[in-house]
Amino acid sequence: MTLKITQLMVSKGFGGAERLFIDASLALAETGVKVQAICHRDFVKQSALHHPNIDMCAVNVRGAWDILSARKITHAIREFHPAVIHSHLARGAWFAGRAARVLDIPLAVNLHNYVKLKYYRDAAMFVPGTEDQKNYLIQHGIAAQRIHVIPHFSLLNPVDQLRSGDNACPVFVSVGRMVKKKGFDVLLQAFKIILDQGMTARLVIGGDGAERAALLALVQQLDLASHVEFHGWVEDVAAFLDSGDIFVLPSLDEPFGIVVLEAMARGKTIISTKSKGPVEVLNEHMAYFADVGDAASLAHAMAIALGDAQGRLDKAAAALASFRSHYSRQAVIPQFIDLYQRMLSRAASD
Repeated sequence: MTLKITQLMVSKGFGGAERLFIDASLALAETGVKVQAICHRDFVKQSALHHPNIDMCAVNVRGAWDILSARKITHAIREFHPAVIHSHLARGAWFAGRAARVLDIPLAVNLHNYVKLKYYRDAAMFVPGTEDQKNYLIQHGIAAQRIHVIPHFSLLNPVDQLRSGDNACPVFVSVGRMVKKKGFDVLLQAFKIILDQGMTARLVIGGDGAERAALLALVQQLDLASHVEFHGWVEDVAAFLDSGDIFVLPSLDEPFGIVVLEAMARGKTIISTKSKGPVEVLNEHMAYFADVGDAASLAHAMAIALGDAQGRLDKAAAALASFRSHYSRQAVIPQFIDLYQRMLSRAASD
């Protein structure tokens, strides 16, 4: 009997949570699972969900109060009749929870952030991506037997072999939404420090967002215009990462950080702040670390990486091996399928 799973996420924009929603839907579909993908009518990445095993359902969700949308979602799930509903983010959990309660279908929820749990009251199983998120749930009264940690993953194909890169003028790359918590202003300040110390390098930043104008102004203020490039929105993440030598994650707050997995897969040397998600994924054998929000600390890590050609390769090799064994689709999707089947069996026995 074919396993049928509803994946539900009702935000419009695109970030790590939305990436997991898309990648999980596609990867499950590729294994033969029948997937119902419920998303917002204005979700910017709807086109990525086209697959013979995916049934798309787009709903114009206006807010948690939107009873009409709640009824449409419940009706769509009733018609699809999945074994398990799997929701992403708080608003998705709210609508999925109503449907799960009405239809008596078990609900798995991904948090993605450290949020208040009022929208998650109908969850049968919490699926955090890290042990730290699991501890957060336990501290907020969720029983350990209702929590199952499954790491996020990436569909990017890992590289076959590492490349040494450009030692004459190495290129730092960073990518993400241009919002304050991503720390791109700290990265620019750190980059200014290493250039002032006489080092030669370039910096390319991919992405867009509310902070773009402020970051462009900071580049002018720091006199970095000839050394920094703003790439804009990144459609081909692999090609973007491959264009650089060293990947930098300057985030002030990163609950997981799927972009770290993408950098691991593409064999990049990684520099990361010690934010909650990356410190679980990476270690000193795989990456260089800097203190959160500290430009001097980040500059120090960047300078060490620039002067450590063999160390850069060794860390990149260790990160690539970890990606293959822990964060590839082959490593993670069987964990989701096993969880769904156990939830289905438990619901049948209750």
